Amino acid sequence: MGLKLRDKRDNQDLNQYPEEVKEDYLFLSGWVRELSQKYGERIRIRMTDAQSLQGFYKSLRYRVFRYPSFIINKRRKYTGKDKVLLDALLREELENA
Repeated sequence: MGLKLRDKRDNQDLNQYPEEVKEDYLFLSGWVRELSQKYGERIRIRMTDAQSLQGFYKSLRYRVFRYPSFIINKRRKYTGKDKVLLDALLREELENA
């Protein structure tokens, strides 16, 4: 029951944002769920708010200034929303591991 209340609150919070922000959030959260289901424990997904201090630091460290961005094994980076391309990069990285 507690989870349903939290979901309701989260949806109310989400509805306060502009439509573009909601679409980006729903797209990205769905994409992360897909990756998690597909790769399970073979990959670790960490999300960082680009506006946080840690996000600012990582943007500088990895020279990433557009979003969404994905850093793969602290070496490779991908910025964009092309699911097929990111999936290919992840598979390649897993094969080389």
